[in-house]
Amino acid sequence: MTQGQLAESANTRVEQATGKPGAMDADYIGKLERGVHRWPNRQYRAALRLALRRQSDAELGFFSTRSRAATVERGPRHVDGGDDVERKAFLRVLAGSVAGLAFSDPLNDFAARSAQGRVGQAEVDQVRSLARTFAQQDNGFVGGLSSEAVVAQLSTSADLLDGRFSLDAVRCELFSAVAELADVAGGMCFDAGAAAQAERCFRFAVGCATEAGDWAMRAKGLSGLANLAVHQGRSDDALSMAEMALVRADRLTPVTRAVMHTRHARALGLSGKRRESDCLAAVQQAEDHFAAGNGDEPEWISYYTAAHLERDLGRALSHLAVNGGDHIRAQARLSAAIERYPQKRSRGKTLAMANLAHCTMARDDPERAVALGNEALDSLGLVRSDRISETLRQLRIAGRRYRDMPSVRELNYRVDVVLRASVLT
Repeated sequence: MTQGQLAESANTRVEQATGKPGAMDADYIGKLERGVHRWPNRQYRAALRLALRRQSDAELGFFSTRSRAATVERGPRHVDGGDDVERKAFLRVLAGSVAGLAFSDPLNDFAARSAQGRVGQAEVDQVRSLARTFAQQDNGFVGGLSSEAVVAQLSTSADLLDGRFSLDAVRCELFSAVAELADVAGGMCFDAGAAAQAERCFRFAVGCATEAGDWAMRAKGLSGLANLAVHQGRSDDALSMAEMALVRADRLTPVTRAVMHTRHARALGLSGKRRESDCLAAVQQAEDHFAAGNGDEPEWISYYTAAHLERDLGRALSHLAVNGGDHIRAQARLSAAIERYPQKRSRGKTLAMANLAHCTMARDDPERAVALGNEALDSLGLVRSDRISETLRQLRIAGRRYRDMPSVRELNYRVDVVLRASVLT
């Protein structure tokens, strides 16, 4: 049997015994063969014995790692059994299998070697450095190659979670660092148009952050899921995720809490006029918490400025505006965001311009919308973002009733060129 066939056969036996499908795959079988994992959980060991027609675990080379002093025996347990493989199984359920995320895994051998040794602060620092490096370059250029690279690195870094730790504190820090990398990967996949991959990355970030007790990163991952649901028009899911992000908001710093309220405002705005008052209340809460910021924030949120706040609140209000609500407030917020952003090109500034053009076109000012739309297209440069592409699609749809105007036709042609290019890339 191939590794994949063995995994499938063993998963079938797990389901027959427990009523729930197993989560083994070819990658996991390979790690058993290489000795990266020495002691699968009880159901997996039984299934593999049956699939390979062996009577004992020892015949398959399995032995308990619990006797090893370096293996963490304390800390939170989320599934029965309590060994390292079962913790990974818990994370695989949350993530929909991290191994399944990867387009490729060029650093797998390095991960296998690292997982067999002791994981320390150096590995934690490396994962955090990678997360922030990807986050920094994310704003300049987003595309399929970038998302493939970060997801491959996430898969490799996730393997370190199976390592041996001398201190519980290091283990928690690693889970937190991997959560940060998973959140960055989710955002990059989101912008690259890989929505399913993005959701799995965000869910994995939530799982790792929960394991680490990192409430801020947990909220960040949930806010990514909320944004994704807004993008897909799933208002109920968006509300659920945004409100989960605000659970135990007392543990969040002021700016982090402000960001979570902007996500809540967007979800409420998507729900339409019936939630308008709630949306406006969330906008006010976001402003209040942002104003209370004292600089004591997580490093990963240091990018979030007043320009980002204005853009996010403008996007929340624009959902109301395009459905007959007050467009003046939405336009004022988006205009303020554009003014506050630095002059250089950026995805955030371009997104604010595209949102403002869409809102203006939907509110019966086509000439102004054309000017704004052309400005957004001129600023696009090398920036690739499915969020921008979707806003440009909405701008084109809103302009259909003005298609007799030459300027609108010309704008629509430019939008079509950009959208075709985004599909090709």
